Amino acid sequence: MHLNVFLCDDDHVQLNTLSSFINSLCSDHDVNVIHTTCGEELLKKVHTVKPDIVFLDIEMEGINGIETGIKLREHFNDVIIVYITGYSNYALDAFRVKSFDYLIKPVTLNRFEVLMKDIFVRLEEIRTYKEKNGIFHVNNKDAYVAIKYDDIICFEKVFRKIKVYTKDTSYEFYGTLADLIKKLDLNIFAQCHQGYIVNINKIKELKIDKISFHESSLEVPVSRKYKSSIKKIFEERLFS
Repeated sequence: MHLNVFLCDDDHVQLNTLSSFINSLCSDHDVNVIHTTCGEELLKKVHTVKPDIVFLDIEMEGINGIETGIKLREHFNDVIIVYITGYSNYALDAFRVKSFDYLIKPVTLNRFEVLMKDIFVRLEEIRTYKEKNGIFHVNNKDAYVAIKYDDIICFEKVFRKIKVYTKDTSYEFYGTLADLIKKLDLNIFAQCHQGYIVNINKIKELKIDKISFHESSLEVPVSRKYKSSIKKIFEERLFS
């Protein structure tokens, strides 16, 4: 599972401790850990990297963790927010932010392990829901189309446009794969070539240099750069 995990605390020792916990407990996953030391820095960075989990302190310089959580919720409804703080009197505020948990410092590795197990259960629920109900929006001069994730086979870069292939048809819109990959759920979609992004759940067969799909006669190339990561993702999904 690919995860973007943000840590927000003005205590560098705490940041390093949490980072160590995460790396120890999540070695089987593709985890990108991003350190921030204030709410403003966190809110700036989440506009370039979509957060899956955010661990937040509360009393920091500038806007506090509660205000930061409220702003996060405005843009990321399904992000998992966990407060780790030295204060117990913000628990009700954290509840209003719809935080996943509220822990009092210091947090032990054993307690953090229990938390991460609960988080992974929740993330799997979110992924399953998105696979069946997630929507990708295509906006071009001809129409505005809402496509279910479950109907998407792949995306192809065609000059300055991107073509999205579904089970039955295709649509085009202006954009780049670099921008598109930032917006997609990387537990459902993966890049396999500089010109292609595929729906992992639609992969039927991974050949030496190409991918074939369920529900489609399409075949797309796999480049050497992405071969190992695609193979790992495909095998994880097969045996999960």
